[in-house]
Amino acid sequence: MDIYNVDQAFMLLKQYKLTTHKESVRRWLRNGILKGIPPQSKKGGWHIKEADLWVFIRERTPDVDPQPRKDPEAIRSAMWWEIVRKNIFEGFIEIKKSDVKTCIEQNRQSKAFERDVWENLRQNKRGYMTPRIPYLLDACLYDGQRIKMDNNFSETKDQILFAVIEHLRQEKVYK
Repeated sequence: MDIYNVDQAFMLLKQYKLTTHKESVRRWLRNGILKGIPPQSKKGGWHIKEADLWVFIRERTPDVDPQPRKDPEAIRSAMWWEIVRKNIFEGFIEIKKSDVKTCIEQNRQSKAFERDVWENLRQNKRGYMTPRIPYLLDACLYDGQRIKMDNNFSETKDQILFAVIEHLRQEKVYK
């Protein structure tokens, strides 16, 4: 069982939009609205059990099921989108028609599919002259979607291109 201090509890409560001030958390603790362990010394602060904190959050947000996310991929994805919304990327790759042709040939796919992929990639210029795909950590942003890179390749460009081509193949098959 985890124990939170006032600062940690405040950050979690702020996430659920229950308060914007640490002093509110301290006041709730002093008044007994939020269960906590009182300070043991003058320098010590309040401590809150994780279970008590979640009970407090659930009482005030009945329409939201506040549970800590245990799925690492969901956490990674949420963090990734938060960084992307701030328009922060590790870099981008510029796509050339020859790169697409090489990937398509390696996957043994048709020339018609190669043309479709190239046309789709050409439309993804994002305001630049040549098609480019931004990436961050283990995923890239293509057509407003987070696509995990294909880790079977050592080069970043190949990881991104093969992942995007596979994404387009699946999108075309299922439409």
